[in-house]
Amino acid sequence: MKFSHLLIFGAGVALGAGAVCAVQSKTGKKFAVAVVGKGLELKERLAYMADRMKESVEDIVAEARYVNEHGTSGGGAES
Repeated sequence: MKFSHLLIFGAGVALGAGAVCAVQSKTGKKFAVAVVGKGLELKERLAYMADRMKESVEDIVAEARYVNEHGTSGGGAES
């Protein structure tokens, strides 16, 4: 079991050293910048989606509170 841990550690060190060398090259740096840029774009999209979902949930909660207090539906779809 200790051998597998040592093997995983060695692979991590080799991968890290390879990543450092790749990022230091001009092509590797351009690639890293592009990947990080896409990651930031994805983060912004997810944050926007989370905000929209939060607003929707807040609207549903507010409508449910209104229904509980007044006993009538606030104009949602009725069956």
